[in-house]
Amino acid sequence: MDDFYADAADMVQEMLAPTSEGGLGQGIISLKRKTGTTEPEHEWEAPQDTYTTWPLKAAVKRVDQRYENGVLIVETVDIVTFAVPDTVPVITDTLVIDGRERAITSLKPTPSAGTVVAWKAVVAV
Repeated sequence: MDDFYADAADMVQEMLAPTSEGGLGQGIISLKRKTGTTEPEHEWEAPQDTYTTWPLKAAVKRVDQRYENGVLIVETVDIVTFAVPDTVPVITDTLVIDGRERAITSLKPTPSAGTVVAWKAVVAV
């Protein structure tokens, strides 16, 4: 069964590729993570955070209401579906969508167990 999910993950990579590569991906989307802090040269200078970003093959859908755990949530958010990136995303990461950084409020792998084929993230607008 792992071969099936590996093939599905490859298909998602192809489908969510940018339109310039023949896919259905939208915009320029990347995953951003704080990876450390550099100490300043002088003690009166502020430390500088360092970040790592990974480009994503993704599509974005705006919704005003959705069900979560059987409860109707009424708020405007974007749901970002993206192919498996080079790193495992975590809820403390942010998504940069067309240059605008967004906080992730929900992050789910698909499927929830086994070989991950795609990720869905809910981001604040």
